[in-house]
Amino acid sequence: MEYRELANTGIQISRIGFGAQRFEHPHDRDACVETVLHAYNNGINFFDTAMLYCADQSEFILGDAIQEMKKGELPFHISSKCYYGDSGNFREKLETSLQRLGLQQIDFFTNLWGVKSYGDWLECVRFGAVDQMVRAREEGLIKHVSITTHMPSEDLRKVLSEYGFDINIVGYNVLNAPWRTEGMRASHGLGVGNIAMNPLGTGIIPQYEHVFNAICIRDHQSIVEGAIHYMLSSPYVDSVLVGLRNKSDVQDALDSFASFKPYTEEERQLVHTRLKRRIAELDYDTRHKIAMDICQKMYINREEVAALMDVYVLSIWRN
Repeated sequence: MEYRELANTGIQISRIGFGAQRFEHPHDRDACVETVLHAYNNGINFFDTAMLYCADQSEFILGDAIQEMKKGELPFHISSKCYYGDSGNFREKLETSLQRLGLQQIDFFTNLWGVKSYGDWLECVRFGAVDQMVRAREEGLIKHVSITTHMPSEDLRKVLSEYGFDINIVGYNVLNAPWRTEGMRASHGLGVGNIAMNPLGTGIIPQYEHVFNAICIRDHQSIVEGAIHYMLSSPYVDSVLVGLRNKSDVQDALDSFASFKPYTEEERQLVHTRLKRRIAELDYDTRHKIAMDICQKMYINREEVAALMDVYVLSIWRN
């Protein structure tokens, strides 16, 4: 595993992070803890969780794993989050998460979870959501102030220009990159650490492998490797957060990193050229069906999907 300094936090973060929202059998606590420890023992040191993940079991699983990781030599870093911007609920959720995780202080805990637009951000400001995080940081409960976003470049640039977040956990992958890369560039330029989540497009990329395998530009490259390698090659991505269900998934992610050789800018452009050509070969009904399936996923920007699949924007929606 390799590590990169996460902006100005002083953290050396693994290039692959562990998304703890997809455990295969979340009520099998021992098996899930083994999955986390397999990742940690192989160099993954960033773990992202939340109270609601995996039928409300994810933080408990991480808490058990943390007790073992504390015995190790590799520093580890934890991120969690809640949906509450008001002071009473935020403080309660933060204290609950700390208790579940067995921590006195957490690296990242945000109530800015899934901000989709500049308008969303203005509402968060109105409720004083950032103030709650800053107060918790001053009390020593949170080390760094973070945000998670799913928004187009211009909105992201405006948000990050208005507040100096330490990190942004951002929905960014090969499918939405044409609409979000400039925002990532701006974030990087502002000194914000970028952790890219949803590298597989919330599962759409492998689901439609016969279409999206156009992103594979190297010999013997799997579609998962193609998606992760594209993200790792971005100069603006510090770590790629992968949702991992079990030890097999962890090993696949580790193997993807082991086979990684950075793309040149020409190769990154080739990925998009091949993908655009493949989509253009599909008939309209097929493109529309895929677009509709994508729109059923959380935190999807409909305008981006319509542009990607070249379909009429008002004809796709979330059921």
